[in-house]
Amino acid sequence: MPALIKQPNKPAQRFCSMRCLDLYARLFKEGNGMIDMTDFERASLNACLKPLGECVAEIGMNKPLSAYSKEQVLTLIEVIVTAYQDAMRKGSPEVPF
Repeated sequence: MPALIKQPNKPAQRFCSMRCLDLYARLFKEGNGMIDMTDFERASLNACLKPLGECVAEIGMNKPLSAYSKEQVLTLIEVIVTAYQDAMRKGSPEVPF
């Protein structure tokens, strides 16, 4: 039987084994799963906030995410990914994208 974690107000998480559950728990405690985030990566994430805010403002600040259309969600994802990649590219010649 798969291991199960149930957190208040969140859907249950199922894991194939205790080993996977333990890994998830450890990563969650260390920062929700991002392993060894560098200062550069953290700065690149922060660079996404302004474009993200602009996109959300254009859609409507009072509109819940659950009410976004498929196109609005895809646009939001594209804005975030593009901003992150741009920040990574500007900060390092080693980034391949």
